[in-house]
Amino acid sequence: MSRIRLVVVDDHEIVRHGLRLSLEIEPDMVVAGEARTGQEAVDVALQVQPDVLLLDVRLEDIDGPEVCRRVLAVAPRIAIVMLTNYLQDDLVFRSLVAGAKGYVIKDVQLGELKKMIRAVYRGNAVLDPKVTTQVISTVAARGLSPQSRPAGAPAAAALTDTTVTVVRYLAQGLTNREIGERVHLSPHTVKDHIQKLCDVFGVRSRAAIVAEAARRGLI
Repeated sequence: MSRIRLVVVDDHEIVRHGLRLSLEIEPDMVVAGEARTGQEAVDVALQVQPDVLLLDVRLEDIDGPEVCRRVLAVAPRIAIVMLTNYLQDDLVFRSLVAGAKGYVIKDVQLGELKKMIRAVYRGNAVLDPKVTTQVISTVAARGLSPQSRPAGAPAAAALTDTTVTVVRYLAQGLTNREIGERVHLSPHTVKDHIQKLCDVFGVRSRAAIVAEAARRGLI
């Protein structure tokens, strides 16, 4: 069985130790590294090249969204899940714009956290239910920062009806296969539509697609 290689980043040793013990009892997971600070997180992530990085939003030197951005700039295949006590609009938005695959509140049940880890490992995005409603409603009101979208990104008018339908199913948390079954396309073609959405919206994750689609009134 292929094991999901994890790195745990938190400035509290007891949290790192607890996560390691809880996750490594699973036969398909192994904690390949730990970090206490943002700089350590970047260094360890690049050295270990984990499948999934569990990243605390607030660290003593560099905050989580900036760590996320730095890691993905050089190792884009790593799936980053923000694991935090904080439910703050700015942190959620900056994390999604930076490319995080998920944002999870620390009071999540361990069983749910493990499901989320497996989901991002398979290429899906996850948002804690406590976060999802807030993300959609607040982004619709405020929008993502214009700096998050590169100059010259294609306009939303370039989206086909099928692509708009895909983004609405994304908002429901469906996988590429499940979306494909509903719109009668292969998972590969659905993936192409999702990539187009990333290009049009100037974002890098499925969760950020949903947030930007809400801002534009598509969902």
